[in-house]
Amino acid sequence: MIGPAGPDQASTSQATTSQAGTAPEVLIASCWTTAGAASPLDEDQRSPVPFATRVAIAGEAGFAGFGITHADIVALRDTIGLSDARDILMSSGIAFVELEMLMDWFTTGPPRESSDRVRRDLLEAAEVLPVRHVKVGSTYESMSWPATDIAKELRVLSSQAADVGARIALEPQAMASIRSLQQAVEVTERADHSGAGLLLDIWHIERAHLSFADIRGIPAEVIVSTELNDARAEVKGTLLEDTVNDRLLCGQGSFEVAAFVDAVRATGYQGPWGAEILSHDHRARPVEEAINAAYLTTRQALSR
Repeated sequence: MIGPAGPDQASTSQATTSQAGTAPEVLIASCWTTAGAASPLDEDQRSPVPFATRVAIAGEAGFAGFGITHADIVALRDTIGLSDARDILMSSGIAFVELEMLMDWFTTGPPRESSDRVRRDLLEAAEVLPVRHVKVGSTYESMSWPATDIAKELRVLSSQAADVGARIALEPQAMASIRSLQQAVEVTERADHSGAGLLLDIWHIERAHLSFADIRGIPAEVIVSTELNDARAEVKGTLLEDTVNDRLLCGQGSFEVAAFVDAVRATGYQGPWGAEILSHDHRARPVEEAINAAYLTTRQALSR
């Protein structure tokens, strides 16, 4: 279920040539980048900005990928319908969609029951929308889970995603049970499914104090997607509060964005780059200004 331009070959009008080679570098507008005043910490996570408005602004800015969170998928399904949402995406030049966020998919009990409902909604949406990948995390529970069990569940999940034309992008998160690159790589290797791969977000890698050198050893085909942003050196509040409320545009903080980009490029990766900006300031800006600022600063980070 990939859009007409394909997930990694969006038109050159929406991408520039990589500093490291000739592959076009396609940008994704992460769901929170375009969501206006909505926040992952809100009880109601639906964006107050009309879907068509968000998509049109993102497409005009130059984004070829568009992120949609679960709350907005349900809202679209129950209002305009997913077929009309697909038409809006295509008419704005959006080649593919990134869905998020699935947590607790290998756990048990009530967390797993809730996760399975989200899984069903996201995979059903992928049957209609041009979904390239589904972002998944792990769990915020304190108990540990054997890598073999997680890998077994990842294989099942990846097979289900492949059935609707999508891949699974496992994101190591600084505050979650799968925190390190080594853990994430081990789980995907054990899953042994071509649909299972990684999403590398500079925020989580920097905040978990992981080494960019470890990125260079990851096979390019294992990297499904990436995310760029920036932040101050000091963490404000908990890691969860910091990641939701105080991210910065690329080039405005302390992160080694250029070194991260270099490390990812060194793998031979030619997939898309996500702009994921979440902060009080970003949510307070007019949505057109916020989306355009995210695009321009992310594109500048890639051109250095």
